[in-house]
Amino acid sequence: MNKFYVIFPLCLLIAFGVYYTQFAKPEMAAHDIAAAKLVADKQAADEVHRLEVEAKAQEDARRQQAERDKKDRDKQEKLQKEKDDQDRRINEETAKLEGDAASLTKQITNQQNEITNLRNQKETLSREVFDSAAKVELAKIDRRNAELEIQRMYEMVAQRVTDSSLTKLPPPPVRK
Repeated sequence: MNKFYVIFPLCLLIAFGVYYTQFAKPEMAAHDIAAAKLVADKQAADEVHRLEVEAKAQEDARRQQAERDKKDRDKQEKLQKEKDDQDRRINEETAKLEGDAASLTKQITNQQNEITNLRNQKETLSREVFDSAAKVELAKIDRRNAELEIQRMYEMVAQRVTDSSLTKLPPPPVRK
């Protein structure tokens, strides 16, 4: 019986080895190959899907970049247009203001000439008034001198008349 304990498990081990190498190992290998093929197919499908997703993502990124570029171009064009319009308005306003400044400068010059003419006229009139006032004063002085001369003459004549014998009354006759 002691042999039986060793022989029986040994026979079973040999039977298992034969079964494993003849039936189970090829089946496991086929199963492993099928599993590897399934994994490879899945990886290939995943890779194709990943490539499709990447391609779609790249296309979306290109399209979004193109849209951003277009928006940026539109924004730049709008800003450039606004800047050009603003420059044009500034140039027009500058030209208008320069024209206004030139006309105002001309008016200032004309008014300064008028002021100068009016000052000259005022000065001339002031001189004339002063000369007229001087003539009036001289005329007053001459008149006063003439009146004084007349009074002096009158007094001289009156003195002569008073001193004259013709103007004296003869002495009254003597009363007898």
